[in-house]
Amino acid sequence: MNHAHRTLRFWLLPLLTLLAFAAGCRQETSSRPETSPSASVQTISDRLDREVPAQQPAQRIISLSPATTELLFALGLGDSVVGATKHCNFPPAALEIPRVGGGTLESISAEVIVAAQPDLVLCKWDYHQPLIESLDRLQVRSMAIGAKNLQELFEEARWIGKLTDRTAEAEALVSRMQNQQQHLLNVVSRVKHDPPIRVFYEVWDDPLMTAGPDSFIDELLTMAGLQNIVSDTAVRYPRISSETVLQGDPQLILAPTTHFEQVDLAEIRSRPGWDLITAVTNQRIYLISGDEISRCGPRVLDALAEIIVAAYPEAREDLQLDATDQTKVAP
Repeated sequence: MNHAHRTLRFWLLPLLTLLAFAAGCRQETSSRPETSPSASVQTISDRLDREVPAQQPAQRIISLSPATTELLFALGLGDSVVGATKHCNFPPAALEIPRVGGGTLESISAEVIVAAQPDLVLCKWDYHQPLIESLDRLQVRSMAIGAKNLQELFEEARWIGKLTDRTAEAEALVSRMQNQQQHLLNVVSRVKHDPPIRVFYEVWDDPLMTAGPDSFIDELLTMAGLQNIVSDTAVRYPRISSETVLQGDPQLILAPTTHFEQVDLAEIRSRPGWDLITAVTNQRIYLISGDEISRCGPRVLDALAEIIVAAYPEAREDLQLDATDQTKVAP
């Protein structure tokens, strides 16, 4: 059975079951107050170029990614989140939100989503398209998001601000992050090397994966004044061979703290042939907080600060990292 057939089968039965729920949702929608006269934006074009109605402020939101959940809390919307994935673990209050699945299309329960009676479901544009189409048929408002860089993250913060009547909070968050970004860039301008330090970022170990030029992680490496050894690819997170790393001879190796399990620096150093890599010889392998570096959310610039300190230890004082941060980047 091919993927399309599996996806159709996955959604068909739940959709038939949910038709009854849908009638309830439509009835609920029809009883809502009329559109605020002050609303200046009627629709927002999301990542799939869908026009999402923005007149009615959302009050019951479901988030289908950890980065989105963090963004909602950063905008002061934690109390409005009525559903999240099992991976949504920050801030701690997010752990109390009812779960709707694991984040992948196959793991998400459409029944649980509809039963929660959301007035906004925030989906990933690249993973949840069949779900989005189903929600459209059920007249449940959804938005396709998933920032690939900082500018898109700022844009999506503003989108959510408009959809929730939190435009001032969204502008304040964007302003704080832009100020933090500028501070970090100023530090980098003082300490970066010429030519730049060659870096390898390990997204996953088996199969070996890294961050390509179209990823937000590569954007962080670039902002840190580093040269990604994997730049000739159109794939955001390509699989690569061990030989690619050997040929690139990185001077710095970075990895998240976990690949589901704690990343073992000794295992990285002991890989065949890797003892010849400059970063291994000079003991310049560092771990970056896994949740912060893996999510394009409000804490992503904290990950950038860790990257900068890993690349330029003399910058630690400028960035005022505390002892906890120091342990994160210890070789």
